[in-house]
Amino acid sequence: MKKIELLLGISNIILNADDTGTTLANIVAYVKEAIGSDVCSIYLKNNNRLVLAATDGLSENAVGSISLGLDEGLTGLTYTSDAYTFIRNAQHHERFHYFPGINEEPYMTYIGVPLKSRDHEFGVLVFQFRKNKRNSDAFQKLLMAVAAQVSGLVLRHYLMQSDDGETFDDSERTEKGVPLSSGIAIGEPVVVMSKMIEKTQEMISTEMELIEFRKALDNTTSDLKELIKKMEAASQEIASSIFETHLMMLNDVSFRMDIENHISEKNKSASFSVRHVADKYIRRFRSINDAYLKERAQDIEDIATRLLEHLGAVRKETNLRDNSVVFANRLTPGETASLDLERVCGFVTEKDGVTSHTAILAKSRKIPAVTGISNIHQKLESAHSIIVDGYEGYVIFNPTPETIERYKEKMAVKTVPMESKDFACQLIRLADGSRVNFYANISSVLDSEKAAMFCADGIGLVRTEIFYLRDNTEFTIEYQLDIYREIMRAFPDKHVVFRLLDIGSDKKTAYEAYEDNPALGNRGVRLLLTDYMPMLRDQLTALIRLSQSYPNIKILIPFIADVEEFFKVKNIAKEIAAAENTTLPEVGVMLEIPSIIYSMELMHGECAFFSIGTNDMFQYFFALDRGNPMVSSLYRLDNPAFFSLLRRILEKAQNLDIPVEICGEMAADPEILIKLIDLGYRDFSVSPYALNELKYHLINKVTSN
Repeated sequence: MKKIELLLGISNIILNADDTGTTLANIVAYVKEAIGSDVCSIYLKNNNRLVLAATDGLSENAVGSISLGLDEGLTGLTYTSDAYTFIRNAQHHERFHYFPGINEEPYMTYIGVPLKSRDHEFGVLVFQFRKNKRNSDAFQKLLMAVAAQVSGLVLRHYLMQSDDGETFDDSERTEKGVPLSSGIAIGEPVVVMSKMIEKTQEMISTEMELIEFRKALDNTTSDLKELIKKMEAASQEIASSIFETHLMMLNDVSFRMDIENHISEKNKSASFSVRHVADKYIRRFRSINDAYLKERAQDIEDIATRLLEHLGAVRKETNLRDNSVVFANRLTPGETASLDLERVCGFVTEKDGVTSHTAILAKSRKIPAVTGISNIHQKLESAHSIIVDGYEGYVIFNPTPETIERYKEKMAVKTVPMESKDFACQLIRLADGSRVNFYANISSVLDSEKAAMFCADGIGLVRTEIFYLRDNTEFTIEYQLDIYREIMRAFPDKHVVFRLLDIGSDKKTAYEAYEDNPALGNRGVRLLLTDYMPMLRDQLTALIRLSQSYPNIKILIPFIADVEEFFKVKNIAKEIAAAENTTLPEVGVMLEIPSIIYSMELMHGECAFFSIGTNDMFQYFFALDRGNPMVSSLYRLDNPAFFSLLRRILEKAQNLDIPVEICGEMAADPEILIKLIDLGYRDFSVSPYALNELKYHLINKVTSN
């Protein structure tokens, strides 16, 4: 058979493939006959073993049960040498490995050809002959061409191998997670996926979703073909081959059918099904003990993102129903800021920590929240109603009427003080005559209005990065001025602290550069002084201009590790103030990296105030990832060592005569708040929604009036 006919025959088998196992079996049978060998087999790498995946000539019972080490036998020799291997009198070779009962004994000539993509091997194509076979350059090139074609199918096998995993029905089931915010919620599940909101069941038409998916598939295919043309025209062969791989995976029959079946059988939207199926393949990829194949998970992610974009699912505007329980892997501040929180009754996430943005938001709005629930998308496939128990950390899927009634009774018992000005607007003065001041941490204009309503003494922290992450609008000076003016209207006379953009590891968008260890990477002031320098100048300009109308404005610099960073930012601010012909507002430093504590004296006379970011300070002091639910039990803010650190900071600030406040949700815990007051702190910045409850506790415990 001519080479071209042989390769076309293999192509036809692959194009008409239904499942990988059958296709591999068809290929070895076809190639064995075409080549004239007595045996044709395919071994695939799996968990550092070469497993017999298909054969024609050896015992069928050997498929899946026979395996070799990566350097074991003649097949291991082919794999480790990464080269075409031709051996006569194979049974007498020192590397020959005998498996009894698989009919291997009579064969003399062994030929092994690596199966690989570019420079990476993931299997071996094997031919065996009863008689000694003559080798030639033409024969070698033919077999290597066959192996190259089979390699495409094998790569697809790794990418698209089904991983059914655990399945769930619509009966009641309970999952135990880590409580983030207390309370009980009963509602309908809604999934947030990469800034994407899943449609509710009532809005889904299976027929329309299938049409939308197929249209997105066609559009994505066109995009990839156009990219390939551009890469080839620019002689960028490597980039072109990447998109070729994406195109192959996108057009894979099993990938497409998995999504369409999920839409039809589970009555889910096209966007949900794309995300669900993609995540299944990504899990499969990442479970393979092979660095190259693990990296292919990103190919699946890229394909899914393109499909979701064409489905119009990647957006920030959301339309939630009342009593929505929001499910997500992990919510970024931008995603939470884009939600209509008046319609959210609960949060459930996989990976948020106890001081994550989701936790802070949930506590501030008194929304029950639980984290540490794995495989969220899979568990929601048959879920129609949810109970979130933020007290115990339970999430109940499809609760029975009896369970719902039991939790309604529990909700009636678990009440908190009414948000009444009877408590919120009382001044807190201690027995020694000193006053406790409560400022507000805000992330929206609504938050500032709530802070004013609950009689906050000012705003201790405006999280300006939330406005940047939340909106699609360009973050210009004029745009910032409009937002900041709205905030200042609620506090025209009391001090308002604007923190400069703090794009941290928990706030970076999907478009930010990936970092292996983002918590220790280019974030906060480091990012402002490098990649975000133009934005730093714009933000300082906006705040300095606004300070001419509102002299009560203060500027806070985040994530300072070295005093030089403080002076760099302040010097830029001085230049801008001089250019604007106005006075520079007070500039302070957020203490959240332990190293800066030892440089506080160097900022005397230049730094107007300190604000302790207790969440990050605790994280870096104890080397404890505050976003990781696996170590949530270790996150105890009342740790004696941490209080010793806070005492040292307070003493140093008092010696320098520089005001210092606690800025973090640490002070939102009434018991910890009392300990901080005993330590000597008097200024606290917390969620405006916590002011009433905190004052309620203080009035009953430590005040003199």
